[in-house]
Amino acid sequence: MKNYRSSVSVVALTLFACGALPFSQAQEKPGGYLFFGSEVSAEAGKSYFPIVAVDKKNIYVDSGIGVKKVSTKASVRTRPELVLSERYADILEIKFSTSSMANMQRQAQVVSDMHYAQFQSEIEVAMLSGQLEGTETDGDLSASDQSIMGQIEDVQQDNQDFQDSMQDGLDVGAFEVDELADSVHVKGTMIPETDIPGAYCVIVVNHDSMDIESGELLGRVRFARAKYIGDLQQEELVSIQTRIAVGEFNAETAEFEFHLFTQDGEQVALSNSRGLKPLTPQEVATFKELSAKTSLEREG
Repeated sequence: MKNYRSSVSVVALTLFACGALPFSQAQEKPGGYLFFGSEVSAEAGKSYFPIVAVDKKNIYVDSGIGVKKVSTKASVRTRPELVLSERYADILEIKFSTSSMANMQRQAQVVSDMHYAQFQSEIEVAMLSGQLEGTETDGDLSASDQSIMGQIEDVQQDNQDFQDSMQDGLDVGAFEVDELADSVHVKGTMIPETDIPGAYCVIVVNHDSMDIESGELLGRVRFARAKYIGDLQQEELVSIQTRIAVGEFNAETAEFEFHLFTQDGEQVALSNSRGLKPLTPQEVATFKELSAKTSLEREG
């Protein structure tokens, strides 16, 4: 079953208004679920198109004139929307954490600079040592050699001061930006109520954007990435462990979302989906009927 996205909101409001959708509390098995999900599109060229599928290597989008494939690293946009789905999965646990490859790269660059400075110091000392006359009288160095030895000591001291300064910075995290991250790690477990072939997820990050120079808050920024998961079996425990890499963002203000889809783009209702409402089979039938009718009226 596909998601009824184009007219779901209109139909839901109509049903609520006329009292035709009481969301029965009866014990019968739900025929479907209504919830606030997310419409997703991926960047292809200079535009964004609806995602229709995701596999291990590509994201497939509907360009309007056919299906195009783009990299799984493509930027993804999301828009909250009301969704009706007959598929459901129980999220037992899901945790989000962040890390910063940029911080690691900054630290690696500092270590590289330390090695380079040490190497340059050793070369300079070797060159100066080669200028020593090598003659001593009663242990006394010539004026020329004394001058060279002084230069050697200065080079060695400058290098030692640099090494100590950089090491102190590494020890106290001076080269890290604590509030910034560029990777999101997702780990959890879930049990799907039905088979979910070719499942993929969309991970959404909402965070505050700030002007680097002025420190002024520019508002909330929303970005997402799609990741392939694979075939999920009914009532079997599924381990979720994935990671997305993006540009640096403010991890201290970040909020995360996890959305699940089947291989044909149907969004799956999750036990932690926002506004989740189970519908009876009769309510689903009524919803679909009104949805189809509303779509025809809008097209007309």
